[in-house]
Amino acid sequence: MAGSSDREHESESHYRRAAMFHPLRQRIGRLLSGGGPEVGAGELSAKLEQPVGRIAYHLRVLVRRRVLKVVPRRRPTPPLYRWSEDARWAREMLVDEEE
Repeated sequence: MAGSSDREHESESHYRRAAMFHPLRQRIGRLLSGGGPEVGAGELSAKLEQPVGRIAYHLRVLVRRRVLKVVPRRRPTPPLYRWSEDARWAREMLVDEEE
């Protein structure tokens, strides 16, 4: 069974890295990489000049792959997003892409 677990981990690692290859997700990552305050989909939409629905979709992908974390807020206020503590690998990918 250990082999099955290793394959699942490798598969998850592959999908996590693949999530960061999308150009819009890279742009989102770069905007958030400064470690500044949490941001919402609307703010990212304005900065990136993209429809909020498109930004929200890519934010969900990044949350699912544990690149970003959702900052809880009271409803009906839209959520905010920030870097996940265990997403050092994603930040390193962004640095590698710039070089």
